[in-house]
Parts: sequence; structure tokens; C-alpha cells
Amino acid sequence: MAEPKMAATFSNRRLQHRFTIPADSGAVLHFRYPAQHGMRLEARLRDISLSGLSMTLPEELVGVQAGDIVKAIEARAAGKTFRGDLLVMHVSPANETGVVCGGLFYPEGDEDLITIRLVVRTLEAASKTIS
Repeated sequence: MAEPKMAATFSNRRLQHRFTIPADSGAVLHFRYPAQHGMRLEARLRDISLSGLSMTLPEELVGVQAGDIVKAIEARAAGKTFRGDLLVMHVSPANETGVVCGGLFYPEGDEDLITIRLVVRTLEAASKTIS
């Protein structure tokens, strides 16, 4: 796997800074939708902050909308793995890059919260070296 290229942060309505994750970084989310008995899906992780994330929805995932909960996500980013649930806050209309879904991420446990903080620190450090 190629070394991920980190992009700089950009302004948004979130309280925490959002870090864009390049498409070629290999950052992905694995989950079943609907939860537990649904199809096993993989989505590209687009960005992350301490409180949320966004993904490009796989074509198989139709009908997800704001207010839905995507449970038992396993995320891989910056060489680390963490788990949790996503409360969908926004689903964009389809375009050439696909449908983007973003929301609040609720870590499964304390270890996952710590891992998310480590991922964000890694991305923050990388963005400072790019600037």
C-alpha cells in the first residue's frame, strides 16, 4: 500500500477541524447495511474529524438518508483500525464522484476513541508539513 498523501484542512461547520483523506490512501470503512444481516459493504473514507466522518457510498447502498444509523463500522485509516456507529447527518445528491454521506461518529469504546485521536493527530501533523 502506498504511503497516504494528506491534504490540508478546510473550513466547515464542525467544531473540530476536518482532515481530507486522499482517494489513493486506502482508508476504508467496512460495515453491514442494514445492520447485522445486511450485505457486507466497503466505502472509501473521505474525511475525518474528532466528531465525525464522511464516506463515498458504495453503489449497493441505496436509500440511506439523514437520521439513519450505520452500525458496527470498522474503519481503517493512517495505519490504524477503529470501530463505531455513524449517525447520518447528510447525504449528497449523486454526481461523478458518487454519493457522499457524512455524520457523527460514535466510537464503540474508549480504545476506539483514543485511536481516532491518534489518526487525527497523524493527519494534522501531515497537513502541517504540507503547508
